[in-house]
Amino acid sequence: MNSLVNLRDLGGLPVAGGGLTAHGMLYRSDAPHPDDADPEHVPHWPPATVVDLRMEREAQRVPYELPGAERIVHPLHEAAAPENIRDADLGELYRHILETAADRVAGAVTHVVTRPAPALVHCTAGKDRTGIVVASLLLSAGVAPDDVVADYARTGDNMDAVVERIMRFPSRSKKPINPLWLLTPAESMTEVVEVLDDPGHGGARGWLVEHGTPEAALDDWVGRFTA
Repeated sequence: MNSLVNLRDLGGLPVAGGGLTAHGMLYRSDAPHPDDADPEHVPHWPPATVVDLRMEREAQRVPYELPGAERIVHPLHEAAAPENIRDADLGELYRHILETAADRVAGAVTHVVTRPAPALVHCTAGKDRTGIVVASLLLSAGVAPDDVVADYARTGDNMDAVVERIMRFPSRSKKPINPLWLLTPAESMTEVVEVLDDPGHGGARGWLVEHGTPEAALDDWVGRFTA
C-alpha cells in the first residue's frame, strides 16, 4: 500500500466559544514510507513541518524524505514503540508516558507551535504517541474532550491497513504484534484527557506550559488554529 493510510487534517472540529479548528494547520498520520504517493485529501502537501515521534531505530528502519519539509525526529517514549507494547493496558501506558515524559510531550508540541504550518505529527501507526501529542494540542485549542476521544477512535478503522504497511519491512522486530496495540478504546484516550484537562493546572494549556511549551508561542498558534 503506497500511501498513508491514517492521515487526516484536524481542521473542522468545534472549539469552545464557537468556531472551528482551521484546515491546513495540523495533520496526524502513520509513518510515511519512501515510495508513498502524495495524498490528495489534505489542503497542502508536503507539510512545512514534520514531528516524527518514533524512536531512532524505528526512524532508521523506515526512512523517508518529504521535499521542502523540516523533519524533526523527536522520540517520545520507548514504551510506546510497537514491539514494546506487550501486556500493558493502553490507558495505563498513556498515563505512564504523561507522568514520565511530560517534557517530551511538551517538547513535541513546542516543535509544532514554533514552526511553520501545516505541521504533521506522526509515529509508526499514528495512534498512541501521536494520539497523546495531538490530544494535548486539540485540548489546548478548546476542542471538547469528547471530540478529542472521537478523533482518536477514528484510527481504529485504519489499523488493518497500518499493520499491512508495517509488515512490508522484514527488518521489523520479529516479536508478534500484541493485539492490544491494534485497539483504540475510548477509555484509553479518556485517561489522557483526564490528566491533561485537569483544572488544577489550568487544563491542557497550563499543563503544556508547566512542562516547557512557550506560553506565547502556544497562544499564538491556538489563535491561528481557531481563527
